[in-house]
Amino acid sequence: MIKKLFITFILLSSAQVYGQVDSIVIPEPETLDLQFLTAEAMLNNPDIQASLYQMDVMEAKVPQAGALDDPELRYMREELPGFRWNEAMLSNLELMQMLRFPTKLATQSKLAEIRAEHAHHDHLEKINEVLARLKSAYYELWFVQQNIVLILENTRLMKQFAEIARTKYSVGETSQQDVLKAQVELAMLSNQLTSLRQQELSAKAMLMAILNRAANDTLGFAVIPEEVVSPTPLDSLFRFALLNRSMLKHDSLTISESSTELSLAKQEYIPDFKFGLEYVTGPVDGFRGWTVTAGLTLPFAPWTLGKASARAEEATSAIKRSEAQYNASKNMVLSNVKDFYYKAEAGKRQLDTYRMSILPQAQQSLSASRAAYQTAKTDFLMLIDSYRTLVDLTKEYFMIRMQYEQTTAELERAVGAHNIFYTK
Repeated sequence: MIKKLFITFILLSSAQVYGQVDSIVIPEPETLDLQFLTAEAMLNNPDIQASLYQMDVMEAKVPQAGALDDPELRYMREELPGFRWNEAMLSNLELMQMLRFPTKLATQSKLAEIRAEHAHHDHLEKINEVLARLKSAYYELWFVQQNIVLILENTRLMKQFAEIARTKYSVGETSQQDVLKAQVELAMLSNQLTSLRQQELSAKAMLMAILNRAANDTLGFAVIPEEVVSPTPLDSLFRFALLNRSMLKHDSLTISESSTELSLAKQEYIPDFKFGLEYVTGPVDGFRGWTVTAGLTLPFAPWTLGKASARAEEATSAIKRSEAQYNASKNMVLSNVKDFYYKAEAGKRQLDTYRMSILPQAQQSLSASRAAYQTAKTDFLMLIDSYRTLVDLTKEYFMIRMQYEQTTAELERAVGAHNIFYTK
């Protein structure tokens, strides 16, 4: 909520030291709930929906992989004299069926199940990616909106400075230059507000694209908890990532997929079978009878043997490639976890220093400069310098807080979980 914003506490507290500030009414906008937006993105984001449909596609292929080939029904008229249909010597109706060796069908079915599981982990990884982008965009919106509130509060504070300068100028205690400087600061704040409004619209547009909302939809005010919490210990994050990161599960399954492909390739040395049942009639002589046919493929023929051997070699190389890819992915994930963890820890220490030391001292400096200016113990430039220092430090605090939250979002993505591994 706006009344809970840190900058409001800093600047209003400094203003209240020197009398009652003219009250302004800032309507409290609708606040955004990040957990609600997360659920909305999981339901409506097009990338997540596409990966979900892809998972359905791959699951639908599982029963197809273990099924028999379509049977073939053939009808023939043989020994046609002069292509006269009714004078054919024989009429044949044949039903043919190709039968893959049973272990081949089972292996093909297993391979399809592994690929369907691939799609499942791809879907989870896509959710992981989209939610990280959602949170990053949300925290960017928070940063811009905090700066807008800062500009509004700064404008109110600068108007107070300008009024003090005009009062001192009217009694001859200062020059008109102080009044003009205050007016210049107010004009600069107005320009900054215009730029920030544009940045707010851009940040909202990014969020609405992720949420798949209509272009004419609106978003409210982004809020984050005041407390800055730390990640759990690094070794726990390592263990969790190895067990739960969908990308690692995907690459681990790739090894199983390659092994299954090798098994299927070796089975290419086993022949397949073909059976047929044919009903034969002789329209001329009235013959009626059946013909039974059977055949098998010859994968071990000298002119085809090299094809099966090449498939086996290809599958063997694929296993080695998959193992190397898994190790590379594992190293990358653990490296990212470590990187984001250290960045988050450093960010938290910086934020604690700002909250406990830097900002309170800058606030006190501004209060002292304001009192000194009112009593003619310092000039307007010193007051503006103290004011700008507090403003710059507050902006830096907001920037570090946004970067910290975005880093924790990336850490969640690297680990493969959201909102479950932070201590309260």
